[in-house]
Amino acid sequence: MPFDFSRIAASCAVESPDRAVTLPPEAYASDEVFAAETDRVFKHGWIPLCRVEQLPVDGSYYSIDVLGIPLVVTRDRHSDIRVLSRNCTHRWMEICNGAGTANVLQCPYHLWSFGLDGHLAGAPEMKHSPGFDRKDFGLKVFRHEIWKGFVFVNIDGRAAPLADQLRALDPIVDPYDFENYRIVEQTEWGVCEWDWKVMVDNFMECYHHIGPHRQSLEAEFPATSSYTGEVGDHFTTMWSQQAPGYPAEPPFMAPGAATLSPEHSHKMLIFAVYPLLLIALGPGFMWWLKVLPLGAGRIDLYLDITMSPAALAAPALDERRSQLIKSICDIHREDLDVCAAVQRAINSGVTGVGRLSHLERPLWEFYRYLGRELGLLAGTPPVASDARGVIRR
Repeated sequence: MPFDFSRIAASCAVESPDRAVTLPPEAYASDEVFAAETDRVFKHGWIPLCRVEQLPVDGSYYSIDVLGIPLVVTRDRHSDIRVLSRNCTHRWMEICNGAGTANVLQCPYHLWSFGLDGHLAGAPEMKHSPGFDRKDFGLKVFRHEIWKGFVFVNIDGRAAPLADQLRALDPIVDPYDFENYRIVEQTEWGVCEWDWKVMVDNFMECYHHIGPHRQSLEAEFPATSSYTGEVGDHFTTMWSQQAPGYPAEPPFMAPGAATLSPEHSHKMLIFAVYPLLLIALGPGFMWWLKVLPLGAGRIDLYLDITMSPAALAAPALDERRSQLIKSICDIHREDLDVCAAVQRAINSGVTGVGRLSHLERPLWEFYRYLGRELGLLAGTPPVASDARGVIRR
């Protein structure tokens, strides 16, 4: 039977955060729901790929797979950044993997070579093919935008400009100057057996500080001191405040940019740029989760850790950097244990819709976003499927 989206619609349609409820468990395990999300959320939205600093010089490239689509982010000889298909336009072999620098990207199959702007630079023996024109066989170029040092891609090319979607977020994050934070650690956590929405749910509330983080975060950043900040159709912010009496110390709360207020030194900004960019930000650090959905209940997960220019310039950098990396990774492991347990419960067939607390308003904001994108709220084009579960617009 086709999936019944009405139960998801009921959760997304709750109009007041005071009465917010969870999504139904089956929303996190359904192939049909994931197909709808792929079509209307992921391909139509802006997906983060990397930081600009990961393309440090002309000739740099960075490979990544999104929704099974092999992509490469490049910086060409004119310093222009592009997002290209990694599939050769001859017989579709992937032309590169990993990251590095190159003058051209060469397919290992028949040695067709492509400039980092995507043009076909060389095609052995194709001069003997009548009517062949190299201009017709460049790599596919995907629409991209850069925001605060992040490179995003829009797969279907039809999203509203990212800069417009995030205009209201800019004044909230600009005091941190986190565009100029620099990566100090990149971690890969591999394939994780839980749904992308489980990851977003967990990231965007501090209520669980009283549980998995009771020994790591709760004393200094108590759950009850967190609150929802500014929100928009494509983002949600949350603040996690220090308990009274805690100093603004490295590596999390200092040192920071001169543009930050004293109040900034005693709280962390946590925000989601929908659908998949999750950031925790403080005066001395930023870490971000790159969540790449692989299917219902499966993701590929990366965590990158950065430090602010002021933190990088302060004394005892090695010690502070090591402390920062260890603390963030330890906290992250606590989250992963919980996410895995939640998905196991979902897969066991657990039923019932839960009631959200006032500390979980960002989840309500997230579900409202999903409802709009999936066409489950009044005034939006509905999701439909045929008897085979094929999504129709």
